[in-house]
Amino acid sequence: MDVKFINPFIYGTMDVMEKMAFTTPSAGKPFAKVNDAACGDISGIIGMTGDATGSLALSFSEACIVGLVGRMLGEHYTEINRAVLDAVGELTNMISGSSRKLMEKDDLKVFAAIPTVVFGKAHLVRHVVKGPSIVIPFETPFGAFVIDVCLKTNVRHRCEAPARPGGEPFNAAIFEKPSVARPAEKLRPAFDPKAHNPAVFARTAPPQAKPDILQERIEKDLTGRVSYAQHSAAERIDALRRLLAEINQTRDEILKQLKDQPFMEIAQRQRYKKALPAYDAKIKRLKLDIAAAEMLLRMPGEEREQPAAGKPATDK
Repeated sequence: MDVKFINPFIYGTMDVMEKMAFTTPSAGKPFAKVNDAACGDISGIIGMTGDATGSLALSFSEACIVGLVGRMLGEHYTEINRAVLDAVGELTNMISGSSRKLMEKDDLKVFAAIPTVVFGKAHLVRHVVKGPSIVIPFETPFGAFVIDVCLKTNVRHRCEAPARPGGEPFNAAIFEKPSVARPAEKLRPAFDPKAHNPAVFARTAPPQAKPDILQERIEKDLTGRVSYAQHSAAERIDALRRLLAEINQTRDEILKQLKDQPFMEIAQRQRYKKALPAYDAKIKRLKLDIAAAEMLLRMPGEEREQPAAGKPATDK
């Protein structure tokens, strides 16, 4: 593997960890790995192609990844679960993207596939290309993780300018400038990752995080008051049922966003999770109100109009 690929992955990893996990990992000394054993308990693996072909693996110890994901999401985890697995895939994708942007500064165009996550105490990491990989260890307050990279460059190096028969070298500027322009149809086409591997690159990109569009609705649902004083019993039941349907729909949307957006902004995630118990309580209260209104509707008219002795009639 070309050593010029090492720095982009080091800087890309540190950038993503600082922004997403709010921690600055310290990089250790890189070393070569010649077997397929993973350097951790869980790994995210992503293939790459373009000016360089190979793959990147991001391997964490269990203590490290549950600590990092807990800080990212503002929650507490004690073991690897679905949220942690999703986070490993997203971190692998982000570090790959950040590193590839740094490679572009060296005129290297590299494209990535969809990450895969594997875990287990003795799982394997098999890279796309043969040969040793470069492992860069990192330390965090939660434990250790590594990036395991095996890339092979596809860019041919320029040949040195040949010498003239008399030993005098050619002028490099003249030598590199073609005397006759090649026909356009014979020029090498630009690299198209979809054409190169349509099975991988034709997939749609993962959805991006949505804005906090529910917050205004949450505040209205949980703080607004609805008066039924002017409604008949039947109209009140209809109004309560409509409100219950709206409340249930908002609650379902909150749960869906919490599930689909593992990297939701922490403050927004906390607001959503805090709202769920209030929605559950309001749904329960609405169901009781509907049941009470239906019971009143079934009562004879004179009983419905006369409140029980000692208990004043109230409208919610």
